[in-house]
Amino acid sequence: MAVHRGNVRLRGLVARDHALHAAHLLRLTAQDRRARFNTALSDDAILAYSRNLDWRHIWVFGAFVDGTLRGLAELIPNKQGKEAELSVSVERAYQHAGIGKLLSLAMVLIARRTGIGKIHIFHVPDNLGMRALARDLGATTIVEPGLLEGVVSLPAGPTPHTGDARMR
Repeated sequence: MAVHRGNVRLRGLVARDHALHAAHLLRLTAQDRRARFNTALSDDAILAYSRNLDWRHIWVFGAFVDGTLRGLAELIPNKQGKEAELSVSVERAYQHAGIGKLLSLAMVLIARRTGIGKIHIFHVPDNLGMRALARDLGATTIVEPGLLEGVVSLPAGPTPHTGDARMR
């Protein structure tokens, strides 16, 4: 499979980027939708998922290749804000170019800066890309029927006393 190489730019997405978010997810192949959501999803289900995200309480980063959103990562904290679920999707023609890893590393930095101590990465066993990504992030794997869970334990991030001006 050919890997597309272009100008890649990361940026955070917010609620007003909902249409970009949905359009990216709709461009995923059936196989990639299953890999991303751990189940098959219709277009209507994807639109509902994107529309119903609580943008105020999650972090979403997008990877734009030559100006078009081709990959995204979502970090969804639990109610206590100490653990979060990480999900990543990259369109087929842009996979195996490091975009998923780049997005994941950005989310690890966000998690550390916001006090999240554990990241959970759920994926189906045949999702070799997420399996490799979880391994690269140092995840411990928990095997459940039909599902793998990678758990990444993070060291404490910066505090207001260590120079992070945004946290003061």
